[in-house]
Formats: sequence, structure tokens, C-alpha cells
Amino acid sequence: MKVGEAQPGQILYVKGRVPKSYTKNLGQQELEVCRQAGFLPGFLMPAWLGKELKPHSTIFNRERDFDKVTALFYLGAVRLPVPVGGLKKHHLFLYEGEKIALEGYYFLHLSLLETM
Repeated sequence: MKVGEAQPGQILYVKGRVPKSYTKNLGQQELEVCRQAGFLPGFLMPAWLGKELKPHSTIFNRERDFDKVTALFYLGAVRLPVPVGGLKKHHLFLYEGEKIALEGYYFLHLSLLETM
């Protein structure tokens, strides 16, 4: 979907990816700006990354992980006073009780949940 199509309060979903916090390449000032704004910077990581890659393991199941659906509650966009990760505008989502901000680029992976 396109970033402009999303409205605060909608439930969006992503298939085969999960939100993860992203702090490794950010400086302390950038992390402090995010903390003050009340969110963690994040990205959408493929669901199978970070798991043991044993073909017959119950931990890694290619079909299950590529088909995994993750729901995200869209809170809207926030403009920061200084750039974080090179951007001032970030899109906030509620995921597992945490506010995670994603760049608009990630909307190409997201879809609107039409019905339950």
C-alpha cells in the first residue's frame, strides 16, 4: 500500500516480516530524540532471520515463517525536530505494547486489514 492511504486507527498487516527495534547505527542524540517522542525506531525484518537454519528443526519452518502474518495498529506520523536515521518524519505503530516507528518505505510491505 502507499503511505498516503493509511489513516490513524487502522490495522495494517505484513506477511513474512516482523517489526524489530533498530538502534545499532543511531547515535545517542538520535536515540534520545526518539525516547522523548515516546517511540523506538524500527524496521521490518524477514520473519525467518535470526532463527536457527536447520531444515528439519521446529524452530525454523520456511513455509510457516514466510506466511506469518503480523498485525500493526497505525497511530499516525510524527515529525521530529531533528533527523533520526536521516529522516524527520516517522510513522508510528503499536506492536506488542510498544510504539515502533517505521520509515514510509516499509509501507510497500503493508496491507490494510479489511475484515477480521
